[in-house]
Amino acid sequence: MSDIHSRQEWLSPANRWNASYIEDLYTSWKSDPASVPEHWQHFFDGFVLGQGGEGDAQSAPLFDGASTPTRRSVHTDETDLHFHVADMIFAYRRQGHRLAKIDPLGLYQPSFPGLDIASFGLTEDMMDVELDGQHLGDFFPAGQSFKISELLDALQDTYCNSIGVEYMHIQDHECRHWLQKEMETSHNKTQLSKDDKLFLLRSLIDAENFETFTHKRFPGKKRFSLEGSESIIPAVRFLVEESPELGVQEVVIGMAHRGRLNVLTNLLGMPYEAVFAEFEDIGMDHARGDGDVKYHKGYSSDYVTRHGKAIHLSLTPNPSHLEAVNPVVEGRARAKQRQLGDTELRKKVLPLLLHGDAAFAGQGLVSETLNLSQLPGYQTGGTVHLIVNNQIGFTTSPDEARSSVYATDVVKMIESPIFHVNGDDPEALIHTVLLALRFRQRFGKDVVIDMLCYRQHGHNESDEPLFTQPKMYQKIKDHSSVCSIYQEQLLSEKIIDVSDAEDHKQQIRQLLQEVLDKVRTEQPQIHIQAYEDRWVGLDKPYDDQPVETGVPFDRLLEIGEKCFLPPEGFHLNRKIKRQLAKRLDALKAKETLDWASAEYLAFGSLCRDNIPVRLSGQDSGRGTFSHRHAVWQDIDTEESYIPLNNLHPEQARFCVYNSLLSEAAVLGFEFGYAMTEPHMLIMWEAQFGDF
Repeated sequence: MSDIHSRQEWLSPANRWNASYIEDLYTSWKSDPASVPEHWQHFFDGFVLGQGGEGDAQSAPLFDGASTPTRRSVHTDETDLHFHVADMIFAYRRQGHRLAKIDPLGLYQPSFPGLDIASFGLTEDMMDVELDGQHLGDFFPAGQSFKISELLDALQDTYCNSIGVEYMHIQDHECRHWLQKEMETSHNKTQLSKDDKLFLLRSLIDAENFETFTHKRFPGKKRFSLEGSESIIPAVRFLVEESPELGVQEVVIGMAHRGRLNVLTNLLGMPYEAVFAEFEDIGMDHARGDGDVKYHKGYSSDYVTRHGKAIHLSLTPNPSHLEAVNPVVEGRARAKQRQLGDTELRKKVLPLLLHGDAAFAGQGLVSETLNLSQLPGYQTGGTVHLIVNNQIGFTTSPDEARSSVYATDVVKMIESPIFHVNGDDPEALIHTVLLALRFRQRFGKDVVIDMLCYRQHGHNESDEPLFTQPKMYQKIKDHSSVCSIYQEQLLSEKIIDVSDAEDHKQQIRQLLQEVLDKVRTEQPQIHIQAYEDRWVGLDKPYDDQPVETGVPFDRLLEIGEKCFLPPEGFHLNRKIKRQLAKRLDALKAKETLDWASAEYLAFGSLCRDNIPVRLSGQDSGRGTFSHRHAVWQDIDTEESYIPLNNLHPEQARFCVYNSLLSEAAVLGFEFGYAMTEPHMLIMWEAQFGDF
């Protein structure tokens, strides 16, 4: 971290200093004084001398924490203008999202006077002034000069178009500057190839036609339509397509009911027959299933990308309890990472969570799960969050549903970047999704995409939204679908002609009708996916006959001597040492054991049989009542020692983690872990107390 950051992360706005601008100059000057303009060389040299520095001036800190230099320390018109421009760049990075065109319905017109050029001491007369681009962002190629008006256009294009970005709250200098460079060099756009654009359009057609077909064929039936937010399908498809290129082997998905049937069929490849059979109430084989409603079901499949690479997808079953699936997905992802041996970088398994805006802002499980994201026992290498923000929660408007400006404000607690994107600009959404994936793979942190869209119907298809949102739903009635908007864009770009899109639409409608006709005439028996792979052999009929249990005494004694005797050179607290000695004496004498002793021996016997054990909860390492002591601390060095991991060279691992003061998220996490790894003992310990 540079001296500037170590001394003063953000400079006082009152002095009109810009942290990023000054920091870049100072860093360059320390490496090579000739890399900054001559007047800045004199300033930094003079500043160090003014501080009484002698010897190596370049090692001196720019700020000492006691005083802040004023802007007038450098007396040149050029430097003054650079300060004004640097202020403007900083303001757009920080507040440009306030002017972004992210609402497809135009219900809220963006306005933020703080980004007027007058706020930075600039006037229209200055717009044609040319500047040396060095240290003024990454909008133009290195060494290229530009007019202030061109820079302003670039700022607005990058930060105020279809994407609004919040990232200046991130304190990690490398994270923040990586995002800044990625966005500013591209002006927050990805140049899609012709094939990419066609793939995007076909994805929108697939999504829209599935919804319109089921709406016409099953009127009034609940399906929680994706209409108004169809861009989700190409967004997730592009994410999945790119994931293998960045080392991802599996994506674990969690989502609520909105658009779930579309995701099941158009992403995971669930047969249309299975969905239509549910609509037709044709009997399912529930003997091996869960008997749940169609918009709660999970599914898994192997997806092959356009480039021939395979990636496994699994959609986690979801209850009607909004956001309850979040920690379950994280637990499943963590278990899968362990199975793949990816416990350090955690880049091979990607958790993907789709949320609703009202639930994301309102449900406490969201913040609990976010709080898990960087904790040692629960890290999964970062999650991509995609919010289907249809700007309404059932009948509740945003101003009634949250106290924050955005539904995503809770995310700032973990310093994740937040992208607000117009759902009617699918190319902007694809750019954001790909950027989010690269960020996650590079930094191992969560990233949030807030896709603003709308809901074509009521909360479900039998609900009437005009009762409570008449203005919004009149706009929706008159609004073109994103599929139609993007089709017109490609027509104007001469990427397609009218017949290309219409042919694909006709093929989809014909396929859907053929499948429905088959379901109605043949009434096929649909079999639900059974647990496979690691679960093979564990599915057998219930048997109430007693099972033989027990561990040979010699094995128990071996475990006890390892767990109740500190290793040589380890300085254990005397009280704990006495307590452990009593446990060992009781074991040797074959006397009644206390709970903690029996627990140690039980866990140890599993580990010796190569069955790993995971225990988590509040204070699980020591035990709330100071009874367990599964983790020892050396009283001299505070080095940790886990006896159960030192039983034998060939043993399974014992994992014990103290959790955050949460019960719902931690329980969900451990449940997700357990439903993914049957060959491991997974335990969650409930806290005793008023937590």
